[in-house]
Amino acid sequence: MSQSTLSAEVLEAFGISAPATHLAGGRSLCFIAGDVVLKPSDEEVESQWVAQLISDLRKLQPVSSEYQVARPIPVASDENAFVYRGWTAWSWLPGEEGQSNHWADILRVSQAFHRDLARLDVPKPSFIGRRLNRWQEADLVTWDEKALAQVPSVSDEMLAYFEAPLRELWQMKKPLPEGIISQLIHGDISGNILFDDQTRSLPGVIDMTFYWRPASYAEAIVVADGLAWHGQGRGLIELYGTDEVRIQLLVRALYWRCITFAIDTDLDWARAHISEAGYHGAARILRDII
Repeated sequence: MSQSTLSAEVLEAFGISAPATHLAGGRSLCFIAGDVVLKPSDEEVESQWVAQLISDLRKLQPVSSEYQVARPIPVASDENAFVYRGWTAWSWLPGEEGQSNHWADILRVSQAFHRDLARLDVPKPSFIGRRLNRWQEADLVTWDEKALAQVPSVSDEMLAYFEAPLRELWQMKKPLPEGIISQLIHGDISGNILFDDQTRSLPGVIDMTFYWRPASYAEAIVVADGLAWHGQGRGLIELYGTDEVRIQLLVRALYWRCITFAIDTDLDWARAHISEAGYHGAARILRDII
């Protein structure tokens, strides 16, 4: 089935009777039907695993939780199946992205979310090492688990553009202390926490993209995004923390975001938006702190 179309059969499979319409965002591939969001699955085994994980997480969450997650909706005929013909269904959460004025809240929610993930104590899922998109490839390069020369479709043009910050960040990079534990993390949480300032409902964590890295690396990515895309400065780094481990995780987060531009690049998009990315300035701010 094409990911841009949604059939009546899929709606029926999830027990949905409301009409479906396109939902803004989500790569323009998602639909909303009543209070249910339907999303195409890039990889069915992973989507099934993630839905089951979030079901377990919802059972674990205390009443006093600092966030909420959408409820994965099973197929009507099988309460243990969460994918049907390439589609998943989730309860709708209200709110909008909050990077403009919620930085402290984003960091707080991320910390609470990752504490709860740690409590689940799940082993590293096999799909994390198997999926090889631009973000995963860049992650492996950043963490010295793969050489950039081994990655296909690397753009020399983008490498040249980011040469200065990449070189500077590489010079700042030091080994992490022994004993730093990796776990499941949401690797793109910055723009995937929804805030509803009118109802003041709990922030909603959405669109899980999991990696296996130290928990604080998720917040380092938040800070990297704030520095590069939202005009944030030293204050956000200080809010996150300036101890040796956090600074080194931030070095890696900035390096990762830079290197993703050079892998499997949509050059037309990159050329149109590259001037908006403040990674050169972000590297200088971090160097000054170090």
